[in-house]
Amino acid sequence: MSIKYLKIKIKSLAAEARIIRFEEKRTKAGPIRNGLHNHRTYDVRRESRAANLAYGYLRGRSLDQVEPNREVIAWLEMKLWKRVAELVKKYGDTTKMPIKSLDEWKEKPVTPLAEVA
Repeated sequence: MSIKYLKIKIKSLAAEARIIRFEEKRTKAGPIRNGLHNHRTYDVRRESRAANLAYGYLRGRSLDQVEPNREVIAWLEMKLWKRVAELVKKYGDTTKMPIKSLDEWKEKPVTPLAEVA
């Protein structure tokens, strides 16, 4: 597949979050509203973050450029990076990888924001 499909996936996830938020506001408090909220804030948000990280990696951006103010949560990170690797494999052209490996990319030391500017 092409990186173009990943870009479309990112846009459709953003649209899905907007639609769910709209429907949340129209729904009275209860289990349906809670389910919509949980789906948007956990499932859609996590998939969107993984897709954006994969897209940045495939485009040759540094992790600091993709997520300059990232917060590391250990248990969430393991699932996240597994999903990022799946997306890179699915949408990336492995013969023209801009960076040798995803593990090297994610383990690079974080550059303080003052040095970046």
